[in-house]
Amino acid sequence: MIIYPAIDLRRGRCVRLRQGDPNVETVFGEDPAQMARHWVSQGAEWLHVVNLDGALGATQDQISTLHHPKHHPQRLSGGVELTLPINLQRLLEIRRSVEIPIQFGGGMRTLEDIRLALELGADRVVLGTVAVEKPRMVSEAIETWGADRIVVGIDARDGKVATHGWQETSALDMVELGHQMHAMGVRRVVYTDINRDAMLMGVNVEATARLGDITGLSVIASGGVAGINDIERLKAHEHFNIDGVIVGQALYTGNLDLRRAVEVGHEPLRRRSAGIVPYRRTEKGPEFLLLFNLFFEQWQFPRGGVRSNESDLACARRELQEETGLSIEQLHEECRVELHYTATIRHYAIERTVIYYLAEVDSGELCLGHEDHCEARWVDAQEAWELLTETGPEQLPALDAAVGFLQRLPQR
Repeated sequence: MIIYPAIDLRRGRCVRLRQGDPNVETVFGEDPAQMARHWVSQGAEWLHVVNLDGALGATQDQISTLHHPKHHPQRLSGGVELTLPINLQRLLEIRRSVEIPIQFGGGMRTLEDIRLALELGADRVVLGTVAVEKPRMVSEAIETWGADRIVVGIDARDGKVATHGWQETSALDMVELGHQMHAMGVRRVVYTDINRDAMLMGVNVEATARLGDITGLSVIASGGVAGINDIERLKAHEHFNIDGVIVGQALYTGNLDLRRAVEVGHEPLRRRSAGIVPYRRTEKGPEFLLLFNLFFEQWQFPRGGVRSNESDLACARRELQEETGLSIEQLHEECRVELHYTATIRHYAIERTVIYYLAEVDSGELCLGHEDHCEARWVDAQEAWELLTETGPEQLPALDAAVGFLQRLPQR
């Protein structure tokens, strides 16, 4: 997962706007190139540079005239000399100062705008408002430069897409826009929850993961990162196609250490889960409860992810209740099995740790409580072994331990 330090440019300076409001501005530096070098020294692997003047609707000529009367002639490839607006001059200075890739966005409305940004050294460009108003241009840009160099920015307020530097909100749902962009060949988007941006309220992990999961797009999260906890939460959901995260204010205020954030981004994906091996007594012997998980396409015992500050056993009890509606009558806490294996979800390898406890459960009505579960079966040990062998063999040690433990119990 890539950590993108943000450099937001307004009148050539590094600033942050509060929820996109041009009247609420904090200046963090006068020299964006120096800021870029600082983030590289802290371990940055990409930079996310935004032309806020462009995003707020000013044209290139207006920016040059209003904010930087002393123009900067530059000669690009092909020997073409042009006068650059101040923020594009800053992009060129950043490009000349650092070697890492640059993602650039803000106010690009035409193919020529895109071409110029790429000529000035951007490795990728982010298209926002134009994706809503001129979707055909997105397709043309991908045809011209390829999907790796074109990113669509999806900025949303309460799930609805915002445009023109967040000054206008459309009726278009963000997931619907994501589907439309994917159909046009877009493969990567930047998603910003406007309500959380620059407020240090915590990144919207759930919406970010949902967008990537439903649309198949690689999603770069943005907006509201308050500290390392947000980076860790995003990392835990990386397998939902979370490609990276843009961090701004938390870096500039010192609430987030970039080196540590990059370390978390590079860590292997790990997930710790806990669950119950549920059984009930019958005249023919114990029967075990298995649930079919559509996401993993396998039979499983009830289980789920261990939450922060939650014990394995507390998680196992909670998951049983949430997924089946059943209660524990007798817990055999001493029959505890810890499984370790690597699972592949999409193209992500996840180091899994699953803790199972054995418990006799009540014979009440079973109620499936998770959208991924479509079927439940009470089966004897032999059928459970066959179903798990076919779809989830990594769980067989838990079944074997349960059968062995129950065989040693005194008969009632």
